[in-house]
Amino acid sequence: MAKKREPRKAAAGSDDLEVLHPERTAVIAGRKITVREYGFVEGLRLQPKAEPIVAALQGFIGVEGTILDAVLAVAAEHADAVVQLLAVAADVEKEWVESLGQADGHLLLMMWWGANGPFYLRRAALQWLAAQAPAGATSTPPSSAPATEAPPTSAG
Repeated sequence: MAKKREPRKAAAGSDDLEVLHPERTAVIAGRKITVREYGFVEGLRLQPKAEPIVAALQGFIGVEGTILDAVLAVAAEHADAVVQLLAVAADVEKEWVESLGQADGHLLLMMWWGANGPFYLRRAALQWLAAQAPAGATSTPPSSAPATEAPPTSAG
């Protein structure tokens, strides 16, 4: 009698490299493309270009639907910035990105989001949370008020 095979579980830590350096590689328009995550300093330099995308993503926080719906809507709204940010992450020319057909362009967009989506979502969530805080709120509670009454004296 044949035995049912159980699927193999991934070894603990086998996805560590994917978490640390989430790269996506595919052949797009006949060219092997690797989309990489922005480095720290590179991300800092890209923040001004990314800010409108981050702000637009904030509008989708708490809205029903998938993140893919939000990404596609934001990418369409900020197409010029997205094209430039895609080109940086894929180390390709902006003109090459603009030349892509629908299927190849969508694949590149999904690869870019897979590698760099956390960069945008983290910023959007932090800004959204900051906007929800009451005005003048502090991170520590105020200290207790000083005692203003004198201790009772014994009458004797």
